[in-house]
Amino acid sequence: MNRRMLFWLGLMLVVAIAGSWLCKATAQAMIPQATGASYAGFLMGLGLPLPIVQVAPGWYSIIALWGTFAALGYCGWQFARCISLERSNVRWVYASYAVLGLVLTFFSVTHSLDSYYYTLFARLFGVHHVNPYIIPSAIQLSDPVLNQNLVPLHNPPFPDPYGPGFTLLAGLVGNLERSASLGVALWSWRVIGVAATIVIAWGLAYSLRRRTDVDLARGVAIFLFHPLTLYESAVGGHNDLLMMAPAVWALVLADSLPLVAGLLLGAAIAMKYFAVVLLPFLIVRIVRKDKLSAAIFVLLALGVPLLCFRPFAFGAAGAGTLQTVAYNSSMSLDWLLSLPLWAMHAPAVYLKALQLLLVAAFAAVTLVAVVHYARTLLKRYIYRSITALLYALPALHPWYAMWLVPVTAERGRWATFAWWFGALSLLTYGHEAVLPTPRNHDVFVLLMLVLLIAPIIIARRVTPDEEPHAQTGGAH
Repeated sequence: MNRRMLFWLGLMLVVAIAGSWLCKATAQAMIPQATGASYAGFLMGLGLPLPIVQVAPGWYSIIALWGTFAALGYCGWQFARCISLERSNVRWVYASYAVLGLVLTFFSVTHSLDSYYYTLFARLFGVHHVNPYIIPSAIQLSDPVLNQNLVPLHNPPFPDPYGPGFTLLAGLVGNLERSASLGVALWSWRVIGVAATIVIAWGLAYSLRRRTDVDLARGVAIFLFHPLTLYESAVGGHNDLLMMAPAVWALVLADSLPLVAGLLLGAAIAMKYFAVVLLPFLIVRIVRKDKLSAAIFVLLALGVPLLCFRPFAFGAAGAGTLQTVAYNSSMSLDWLLSLPLWAMHAPAVYLKALQLLLVAAFAAVTLVAVVHYARTLLKRYIYRSITALLYALPALHPWYAMWLVPVTAERGRWATFAWWFGALSLLTYGHEAVLPTPRNHDVFVLLMLVLLIAPIIIARRVTPDEEPHAQTGGAH
């Protein structure tokens, strides 16, 4: 590792530590303004073991967060440029990210409740053997850690919306941490996120190892030091990374080990159901070589999540949870298009029809993409389908945008689009961090328009549309 790389890594460490202090300091500075019942959640969140900044009376803390990760993104880009010039060993990239990621796991605040749900489901299933998919009434267990965990979630909490593979893993983690404090349990999911991200980067490096048009170490560094990767892995600790890790390797191994790829894709689907979007692309990829392998691949990919469900009862309660998630509109294309309908007090059926229309558009885009992919094996068609899914979601959370960030390891228009889409998706945390008021409404609309439009314009104007040839060593 040369001096320039060390300089940028050192600067990222300084920015991470200073930004952590600044985000918490600005959040605490808003406490005197938090008067009235509307800010009860904000005050409660700041008192938790891992402070949550939500429904705040001002923009100071979220602006501090954006500034911190914009600076980290710039430094990370410069770090990657040094690697590209020196052709450095990719292991230095992993080590550098691990150091920075570990520092960021101690970041002072978060802006999402999800990690509290992870620890809740982990403790319910792993310690108390309670089925987290069905929580019909208030939880009444003599467990101080669990009761502390329920403070920001209310009681009864929202039932488990995640796949059974994640719940099994969470139960294992919860069992191992049965004597740990809530703060340690929350921190562990950040560490798990960092570990999963390194597995993803390893898969990207493996897929790029024979490419002559892409600098392997540089591409991996651009992914690892992307601002959204840094935030969602080490600060947000979102389980989307646990879904992405096996999904990336399924794409990498589809040609050489299709049955292993089936198990890996099954594991990804078992983590979060969204991974099923990759299934048709891998089917047409594998069927070109061996139809029997393709059939077994499908059985494995669908069988793993079904097998993971065996310890749980799902039924109507679990289905109701998924339906609630599916119709929850917030900061998305669906949300923007729904604003006029809400203003006119349109019936709920109109809103659901709009969501179904977006889902139909996603299905049409995916169908066409699969047909083109079957002929060309160009990865751009996989990216197109994932992007269509993101634009069709009723709530476009930043951790969903992580699905596209591995594309940044490539070159070309899609890599540029993915970088900016991922980075700008951090803007949507504003909707959670700041109390939604009529005064803030226009700002939220502007932020959403920037996210949906700016990456397309930047990608088309700055980067040529090039994907020189189909790669057989991995499709991500």
